[in-house]
Amino acid sequence: MRAPELPTVFSRSQANALGIGDVRLAGLVRRGDVVRLRPGMYAAARVGPVAPDEIAARHVVCVRAALSHHHSGFAASHLSAAALHGLPLPPGGSSHVHVTAVDANQRSRFAPGVRVHHADSSPTDVTHVDGVTLTSVARTVADCLRIWGPETSVALADAALHRGLLTPEELMEQLDRQRHWRGRPRALRSLRIVDGRRESWLESYAFVTFDEWGLTLPEPQIWVETQNGDALGRVDGAWIEDATVLELDGAGKYLIDRDGDVDPWARWRVEKSRYDAMGNLGLERVRLTYDDLRRHPTQSRRVIQLRRAAGSPRRFIGTFRRTDASGLRCLSV
Repeated sequence: MRAPELPTVFSRSQANALGIGDVRLAGLVRRGDVVRLRPGMYAAARVGPVAPDEIAARHVVCVRAALSHHHSGFAASHLSAAALHGLPLPPGGSSHVHVTAVDANQRSRFAPGVRVHHADSSPTDVTHVDGVTLTSVARTVADCLRIWGPETSVALADAALHRGLLTPEELMEQLDRQRHWRGRPRALRSLRIVDGRRESWLESYAFVTFDEWGLTLPEPQIWVETQNGDALGRVDGAWIEDATVLELDGAGKYLIDRDGDVDPWARWRVEKSRYDAMGNLGLERVRLTYDDLRRHPTQSRRVIQLRRAAGSPRRFIGTFRRTDASGLRCLSV
């Protein structure tokens, strides 16, 4: 039996039941036909990069398998709960399934492929999604802000606020409960740049990167209007004081279904027309991709600095309109 005949995601016991022993399974992994997700859990390999939603779906299968072994008294948490809540995972997903013991007698420990957390000093807020017990959105985001750096956690917090899954007050309440827990200072540092106005993982990642570079962060999701008050479009960010706008390009934006039709070239022409029109209003423009940010940081930072230095509010003949930040920012930090 070859890998394509296996389920998309499967366990070692499922492979054994289908007649694939451990030696053959190891051979499939070495050959690249099967990907080892975690100890005892595998996925059939596919050509090309794995889409973010598939990474999350694979992780959810691993979460269900882990909870079936741990039985009652545990809830999916941290990045595993984030996947179940539909919040964006970092590229590559999570190498471990994360569960929290809601029974105070359980202690944190590493099991094969599973990280078990405990919370003796505070009750664990839980909810249920598709029959799975998991930590609430507020608890999930607070935990991720403590445990991981901003490159992972800020996008989760941004998405939860943007989608209305939690409020800044609920998030701050959770962090107040965790006042003496490990990682709380890290969470508060990341919270400075959390902003629910941002609409995608790439936007969150870019703003975190700019902060690491020591750059002033642009205002997110700014409307650009013509001198007649007509809306020309909304940009991912703007350094208003420098009359400079930011656009972040991901391949997905050109594959958006428009009335049942996907036409990347038509979408690209629309984007280019808007980009040119903003230049005609006197704006400086910065356009970056994930690859630019990840692989060419020095060049990308220099481009931002040059464009901002060239920007002139006096030359800009249009107007900016900010997106309302009410309920989307933790301003008390």
